[in-house]
Amino acid sequence: MSKTATKEKYPLPAFLKNRCAPSVYRKWLDNKADTLLKRDRKRGKPYARGATDSLYKQLIHRAIVETGAFDPFTGEKLAWELISTWDTSPSRGPEPGYRKKFALLPTVDHIDPDLLAFEICSLRTNGCKSDLDPMEFVAFCRRVAGYKRTDVYIRTWLSLKSGWRHSRCA
Repeated sequence: MSKTATKEKYPLPAFLKNRCAPSVYRKWLDNKADTLLKRDRKRGKPYARGATDSLYKQLIHRAIVETGAFDPFTGEKLAWELISTWDTSPSRGPEPGYRKKFALLPTVDHIDPDLLAFEICSLRTNGCKSDLDPMEFVAFCRRVAGYKRTDVYIRTWLSLKSGWRHSRCA
């Protein structure tokens, strides 16, 4: 598909105006469709066998238009201005806190690992959700939030972290 056809078929969603350049959006969409299709084929997903980049692009664009302004699990506004800014060069090295700066970076995720259907969620949510379907993920979050010893764990961690900082300064 030509760049002009992509531009016309997948226009910049209204909520992205002044947050993301149309050319950046189109390049990102092309890249995500290509990457996800290749990954799904490599993983042997049956729905990927006969699928095309064009189908993936259509489904991803639809997910963005329908729900892409906010993370569907946290309600946080996604930071679309961050797309295509992640430094993938191996020479960069593991900079402490780098990933946290991109917590609200929009990512494309399968709603369910066994379905050809996408949702847009933050990098942080996507990392936590992993290969869980929405019901499994929400159930897991409720278990974490409802666990009575979580507050004890947090206090212990804060105490350790505080002690570690003080011991490094000594």
